[in-house]
Amino acid sequence: MVSICIPCYNNRDEVERLLRSIYSQDYTDFEVNLSDDSTDDGTEKLVTACYPQVHYRHNEKPYGHIFNWNAAIRMAEGEYIKIMFSDDWFTDSASLGAYVALLDANPDAVLAFSGSRQVTQKNHYDRCAEEGFIERLGSDYRNLFLGNQIGAPSAVIYRRGSELTLFDEQSNWASDMFLYFDLFEKCPAFAYTREPLVSIGVHENQYTESFSEKDMRIYNDYRYMYTKYHLQESAACREYFTERFLMKYRMGYREAKALGIGRKLWMRKWIAERGAMVQSFAGSRLSRLGHPHHGIEQKGEKENES
Repeated sequence: MVSICIPCYNNRDEVERLLRSIYSQDYTDFEVNLSDDSTDDGTEKLVTACYPQVHYRHNEKPYGHIFNWNAAIRMAEGEYIKIMFSDDWFTDSASLGAYVALLDANPDAVLAFSGSRQVTQKNHYDRCAEEGFIERLGSDYRNLFLGNQIGAPSAVIYRRGSELTLFDEQSNWASDMFLYFDLFEKCPAFAYTREPLVSIGVHENQYTESFSEKDMRIYNDYRYMYTKYHLQESAACREYFTERFLMKYRMGYREAKALGIGRKLWMRKWIAERGAMVQSFAGSRLSRLGHPHHGIEQKGEKENES
């Protein structure tokens, strides 16, 4: 049986869209668990009136994002766990069966993931992992740190196993990657399909949209990930973290040393970063100087013509 686990918060209409997609699936061996953080009763009324078979809990005091995700998962009784965020939905009636088939056909796989259909208010487009990412992930699951192309948790199904795997409640920005790492530490095998089995609702109210580009919470999240999963033992992860995080967030060598990153690597990235900054500044400077000069030439030419 598949346990479909849904956390929600004040979005009755999106929950209804998701539930409609669930109960139109060709594959029917599933249960639905819904943990509701809402401060209104819209979702509760919907479930009571139209979907009484849903296992529903209304949290008197909202848990908050990651805690509510885990509350929904803890309700699960099935062998397979299918987290579905409430603003996402199954793309068509064959989607759930396709997810199940991926795990059934790959008994060693701890998880399976699919492509997704990204849906905005104006348009939609399909997205899936590149072949290079699949190869890197298959050779060493720690390469997930170099960029997450598995996608959102709604694009994933995983095995319950002997112990239920939850989101790390100390994580923040990259909570989905922590879930995947925890699963891969149990077993690095996976299955995937490029097919967009799930549709992802893209909007400005999503949790990750609350973070600015250089938000220190992002740095702290990746730093925690880097240490929790001993990623300093991977040369590729050391290179990536030094360039994308230590340099971007202007972290000195003391921080690098504390993270097991050698002076030579840190200096090489620091020199490259400063060189790029100088080149960018020089290009910008020349561009600003060039435009007025061009304008003067045009004016002089017009005066000569007159």
